[in-house]
Amino acid sequence: MLRILILSFLICLGNTTISEAQNDTLAQQFEKTNRYLHLKDSIIRQKKLDINVFRDSLKIANPKNKKEEFRLLLQLSKQYEYFVYDSAFQYANRAINIAYQLKDEEKIAEAKTRLSLILLLKGLYKETIDSLQSINPYVLQAKKRVEFYSVAYRAYYDLSNSRWGYFAPKYLKIGNSYVRKIEEEGDPDSFDYLLARALKSLNNLENDKAINLYKELVYHHNLNPHQAAISNCGLGIAYIRLHEKEKAKYHLLKAAVGDIQSVTMETLAAKVLAEVLFHEGDLEKANKFIAEAQKDAGYYGSNARRLEISYIKPDIEAAVLKKVVKEKDLVLSVSIIVSLLTLIIVAFAIIIYRQLRELRKARKVIMESNRSLRQVNDQLREVSKIKEEYVGYYFNFSSQFIERMDAMRKAISRQLLTKQYDTIEHELRQYNAKKERQNLFQDFDRIFLKLFPDFVNRYNLLFEDKDRIQLKDSNCLNTDLRIFALIRLGIIDNEKIASILNFSVNTIYTYKTKIKNRSLVPNEDFDSKIMEIKSV
Repeated sequence: MLRILILSFLICLGNTTISEAQNDTLAQQFEKTNRYLHLKDSIIRQKKLDINVFRDSLKIANPKNKKEEFRLLLQLSKQYEYFVYDSAFQYANRAINIAYQLKDEEKIAEAKTRLSLILLLKGLYKETIDSLQSINPYVLQAKKRVEFYSVAYRAYYDLSNSRWGYFAPKYLKIGNSYVRKIEEEGDPDSFDYLLARALKSLNNLENDKAINLYKELVYHHNLNPHQAAISNCGLGIAYIRLHEKEKAKYHLLKAAVGDIQSVTMETLAAKVLAEVLFHEGDLEKANKFIAEAQKDAGYYGSNARRLEISYIKPDIEAAVLKKVVKEKDLVLSVSIIVSLLTLIIVAFAIIIYRQLRELRKARKVIMESNRSLRQVNDQLREVSKIKEEYVGYYFNFSSQFIERMDAMRKAISRQLLTKQYDTIEHELRQYNAKKERQNLFQDFDRIFLKLFPDFVNRYNLLFEDKDRIQLKDSNCLNTDLRIFALIRLGIIDNEKIASILNFSVNTIYTYKTKIKNRSLVPNEDFDSKIMEIKSV
């Protein structure tokens, strides 16, 4: 079940990569390639599991059914074709032997065509040509014959590129002749047909034509991952020749992804991409991809590819080493400079620390002074407001009292003149000192609560719930509150408080003691808590 899930996941990844448009950026394509490089080992393991299915089928096949054995051997050879040379070669040879046993010329030609491709991928050019020349392509069906022509033109094109000088035009001409055969006999809409024409254009330096043909394949055909890798690699090489490096890298990266998806170990894209990156100075990525190409070539067993890699890898490694040495020298220089700067900074830090310490002391003194000034200012504002309210009240009260006394004086004077003594006594009885004092307290309470609207709530916080005061009239204080209201106004002398409230000094003392004993704070801190209650 796990194997099926992994396979489905990889197929989905493959389809996504093949069908997506070229809207993703080069950076995104690099990220995608890196993701596939991390998945590569898992994909290889899945490939081996798939191959085991074919191998198991071969083991249980009826040994008398040679045609079925031939078919399974060719399938196994196909599975190993771009994966592992030794296994691909072994199964192709076994298929040839079975074909000879069957005395079937078509099967012999088909198996030899497969072997020729495997020899070509290994880099055994002479053996490849010998194998091709032993094949009669005309016994093959049309599609298989096109496959034969494809192996043939690839062999001669590879020879033309690897054997510079006198023989290169000869091999190129032979390669072109096999492409013409495909053009004559192949399906114009098929992958093999378009790829043959694209490779012919590429090898004959017709780069614009090659690009158009490769783009036709990449963007207008439903390719499998291996076909997509081949097409994108060719397109990347064509763009390199036209010095369009960004497009070249983009398609070479897509080719590298296709190679990973199809588990192609005999590959060109990673090596070509490494060369491009190296010439651009991107040594880290170049070294990464050339190492990947070398690893793949070793895994497959490709002599030709390992030889090609050996030409460029030492240059990349030398450049990387030079860069590392340069960076080490730079690090050493920077370390020396940093050390000197560190010493200077430490010296400055000591000086600055001492200055900051003095500055902190001065700042602390200033902050204390500012705090004291703020407290004094707050007290002055509070005193000023209290004075303003109570002076206004005093003048208003005094004015009203004088007016009442003056009215009483005039009334008594008139009554004395008319000798209305009974009326005078009645007039004097109308003055009620207790009521006047009560009015005085009410006015005091009203003005105080105007100045300290939160006084009662803050006062109650100093007591437990059972000892808190609940006023019947929110604008009128009781005796307990009135005593400490006077203290909050700065009247702390018991005699003055007793005089104002018309109590004895002992009574005031008793009130204060009982109240403080009930509070949640120590007695000696109670008055200071009262003084902390702010005015508006």
